[in-house]
Amino acid sequence: MTTQTWSVLVEIDATNVSDEAHDHVLGALSEYAVNTTTVSNGNLGVILSVTATGVAEAAQIAVALVLAAAPADLSDHPAVGVEVVTEAEQERRAMDTAR
Repeated sequence: MTTQTWSVLVEIDATNVSDEAHDHVLGALSEYAVNTTTVSNGNLGVILSVTATGVAEAAQIAVALVLAAAPADLSDHPAVGVEVVTEAEQERRAMDTAR
């Protein structure tokens, strides 16, 4: 199967996440073009790029990476959502937003 790069948003069931926790995740996942955010409901969102053969595999890889990278104070907080799009789709969305 052919692999491609996917942009994945993993939402963690944690609100009021400290700057230190954001920095920890950013450092641990730096090789995955990672960014952290606070999603609309206040939860931690981690956006990263992974290489996979399809949507399901990309989601599985990203969730495992994010949970493994979580600092100790977030280790018992589960992933509660995942959004997966191809890098091409992510770039298209970014261009639409920039207009």
